Amino acid sequence: MSGPYFWLFTKISEKMTTLKVKELIDVLSPNEVRSFRLYLKSPLYNSSESLSNLFELLLGTESISKNVLFVRMFGEVPYNDKKMRYLFSDLTSHLEKFLSLLEFEKDSEEESLYRQKSLSERNVKKAYSFTMIKSSAKENSEKARSFMNKYRSEEIAHLFNARQHSRLAQLNYTGLLKSLDQFYFVRKLQLQCELINLKNVLNKQFEVILIDPICEYLVSNSFLSSPLIEVYYYILISLKGNKEESFDAYEKIISITNEFRNKLAVEDLNNIYQYAKNFCIRRINSGEDNFRLILFDLYKSILKNKRLMKHDHLSPWEFKNIVTLGLRLKEDEWVKDFISRFINFLPPHERKNALTYNTAMLYYFKKNYKFVLKYLQEVEFTDLYYQLDSKSILLKVYFETDEQEALLHHIAAFKIFLLRNKNISAYQLSIYKNFIKYSLKIFRAGSNSKKLEALRAEISSSANISDRNWLTERINELV
Repeated sequence: MSGPYFWLFTKISEKMTTLKVKELIDVLSPNEVRSFRLYLKSPLYNSSESLSNLFELLLGTESISKNVLFVRMFGEVPYNDKKMRYLFSDLTSHLEKFLSLLEFEKDSEEESLYRQKSLSERNVKKAYSFTMIKSSAKENSEKARSFMNKYRSEEIAHLFNARQHSRLAQLNYTGLLKSLDQFYFVRKLQLQCELINLKNVLNKQFEVILIDPICEYLVSNSFLSSPLIEVYYYILISLKGNKEESFDAYEKIISITNEFRNKLAVEDLNNIYQYAKNFCIRRINSGEDNFRLILFDLYKSILKNKRLMKHDHLSPWEFKNIVTLGLRLKEDEWVKDFISRFINFLPPHERKNALTYNTAMLYYFKKNYKFVLKYLQEVEFTDLYYQLDSKSILLKVYFETDEQEALLHHIAAFKIFLLRNKNISAYQLSIYKNFIKYSLKIFRAGSNSKKLEALRAEISSSANISDRNWLTERINELV
């Protein structure tokens, strides 16, 4: 290949190579940069001083050509592109290996399995036996990955015993099969639950093969004595069963989770509770207001779980949802205490805004409108949803205080905001436009009972309306 196309290909290829290695360097934290320097100096991993020099040069610059790098590394000698390409390739490989080692060191289960495998293959009997005893003491965890790792550990033991011509090799199949079955069945259930959720979002049908016979087998075999398998079976029923079946399944989910919460992994607890919260939200959205209290009690249970709260931040939206739910249930004092106690569970950069916005919400439900306006003015609109919710609260304040001119001006500004903001989803656009439309219709209906009753029926039968209950309450006050 020659001519301009060759030059273009060379330039693109050079840029891509540089970008790949720079991308890996740029994701390193300051501590990881220091560790990688030590890695490159270790004869165990690297014997080329040029790689250390290349790393330092790339670390200290945003953009630099290969020619300049070559001069800085080797002085005024003829440029050797092949040599530079090899250096880039080697540094990239070392960075990838270094990042893999970091992940490996964090994963005690994986490290233990490789230690077992290494000692087994070298036939180091005493060290191997001691390692197996230590690893078996950690195998009480109820999570899919632990089931898989237990199977892998059993397989290593099976092969070790076979090499020793031990009778234990013939007896180990039961343990092997049980661990493999537990992993396989729990992952099947988890994937089926995830795919049902995905179907609701994408409106696309997915199929997990053999899920019905698997469920039948699990029910008839006591869920293989696994609380995790049992709880995911009931999550599946809560997603696909009828109203009565799904509620019975929900109660089973909560009961099993409460009994085994110290045995279940934090990641699984989070997922299970998310399914439980979504179940309550679906029932609330279908008009069953009694599920607000059920959801509120669920949130209280989650907040009391020290294992969960130790390992995770609350998201600003979860925080806001808890506040709003508590206020709608007239739990003002609980909400005030919650804001004070749990604001530091938010990511640090989110705390000030969340405190300001949710304090405004607290004052709104107490009908202290002066302070609502004061706090909303201090909210930094760094996020679209803060903007939408704040504008909704302002509309309610102007309506409830009969500030007619301010209300009409705010509605006009709110409409323009919705039309101009291209980041608002079609669903959000629909629910807020309907909220504005019906707020304005109620305002204009005044005390006309006939118009208000017609609006009540229209609001009740219409889909995609934000704050439907608030609109209904305003009609109740005017009729």
